[in-house]
Amino acid sequence: FENRHCYSNLFQWAGATAALKIAEQYGFEEIKIKAQELRERASVHIESCYDEERGVYTTATKNPNLDASTLQLIMMNYLDPASDKAKRHLEALEEELKGENGLFYRYLHKDDFGKPKSTFLVCAFWYVEALACVGRLEEAQEVFKQLIGYGNHLKLFSEDVDEQDGSQWGNFPQAYSHVGLVNAANRIAVKLDHPAFL
Repeated sequence: FENRHCYSNLFQWAGATAALKIAEQYGFEEIKIKAQELRERASVHIESCYDEERGVYTTATKNPNLDASTLQLIMMNYLDPASDKAKRHLEALEEELKGENGLFYRYLHKDDFGKPKSTFLVCAFWYVEALACVGRLEEAQEVFKQLIGYGNHLKLFSEDVDEQDGSQWGNFPQAYSHVGLVNAANRIAVKLDHPAFL
């Protein structure tokens, strides 16, 4: 269980869930059994990252650090967005990783480059989506409006944003920042049109 990362196992869970759906639809019994096994194994690894005392999923098994990638536990419906567990997980990430004006750090622990000095823009758009998912729609819209202000004069976005002065850092323009923006806008639009739809 050492170094079992929550994020990578979430995508294994999602892949197995999709395979299970296909197998059930077309009656592929062998694939169905294998998909159920893989899905359960991924769930066990994800749950091994849960910190009961803090009510939050950490970056990996036996690792206390938090990572904004685990916002996707909510966005991908591993956690029921209406559940107290999802809401508490989101609150714990906010408490540690949320910067000013909607910005969000991927994590704050040291990596091979030292402690992160700028926020990771796609994480802020994940945050918007997670807010919308758990029903905090007005906050999601407000944060989204704040984030739009970090584009340049052409409304193009960089990879990172400095929390102190709003300057753009990292790769520019960054594709996944823009994908994050589109996904966040879509999530808000769908929730506004169909409040019960996740």
